[in-house]
Amino acid sequence: MDRDEFARRLESITISEGIDPEILNQSVLPVSEALVQMMPHSLFRYRPCDSNNEKNLERQINAFKNDKIYAVTADKFNDPYDTLVRYDINAIKEFINASVSMNTILQMKSYLEQGNDFPDSTKRLYPNGFIDSLKSQILSRDIESMEDDIEKYKSQLLTSIDFWFPLIAQVSKRFVTISCFCETVQSIPMWSHYASSHQGFALEYDFRPTLSKGIENCGIYPVIYDDERIDASVYMACSFLKSNGINIYNPDALSHIKCSLHKAKLWEYEKEWRLLNYSPRDVYDNEASVIQFKPSAIYYGTMMQSNIKDQLHQIAKNKGIKEYEMYIDVSSPKYEMLFKPYKTE
Repeated sequence: MDRDEFARRLESITISEGIDPEILNQSVLPVSEALVQMMPHSLFRYRPCDSNNEKNLERQINAFKNDKIYAVTADKFNDPYDTLVRYDINAIKEFINASVSMNTILQMKSYLEQGNDFPDSTKRLYPNGFIDSLKSQILSRDIESMEDDIEKYKSQLLTSIDFWFPLIAQVSKRFVTISCFCETVQSIPMWSHYASSHQGFALEYDFRPTLSKGIENCGIYPVIYDDERIDASVYMACSFLKSNGINIYNPDALSHIKCSLHKAKLWEYEKEWRLLNYSPRDVYDNEASVIQFKPSAIYYGTMMQSNIKDQLHQIAKNKGIKEYEMYIDVSSPKYEMLFKPYKTE
């Protein structure tokens, strides 16, 4: 099983939100089986150790000490295309034109009667007083008499799309939080880019037990490397309507997973896997989450400072996990990172 076959299986599954959980589990079974076949015995997380940034250094050491894996939103990543969705404005308008109906207004009425309100970010998209007037009419009037108002509301939605969607495309980068892992601990570019030019460390994890036990509201998947960006028009349209109080079902309940895994082929050398945390949270204010999971080993970079290594060694010793150090064989003709068990003098 390779990443291309995993991608084909994932993309072939289209199931609606709100579906019976048993049907959902059966539908995603091909993906689950692929993950069982594909997942390596070990995945590695490269960590920086910049002595010039004391705050971040302390954060990395404490995270290791407390078995914390920090997941962040994709707008913090170094690639602006990472999880940036592609969408067709005309297709979105057609979807919304077909979706906004008497039934959606009934959904809004139920939403408002429960004491909910539209987000401030949504209110700012419309003329002053429009949302308050709409709320008043929905709550006080007979829905059947509101046909003209529904068409007016639909018109306002369609008009707002052109200036709303560049923003919602950026906000969509915050729908889930992500932790990144690599299939190998011997990648020279990974040590160079993500471990403070070999001054940092790497943690080894075995996530295979999670395929049966699971981690609440999380899932781990291989990144799909492709030269063509994923079309998320329907996903964005549903997100837009939900932000406007219309709780419409997304016809593809796996959209948030698919959009978080696609990446340009030029990043293929990273051999990346992603731990996605899709726990409910305020996507505007909360850009990180924490997942508790203990590593099985630590690897020290070839350029790590001895005082930092000593701190990490004490933590690793207390945890009872294996320790290794990376090294370069100066007699070898190959460009390769090697490792050996770490031994204190």
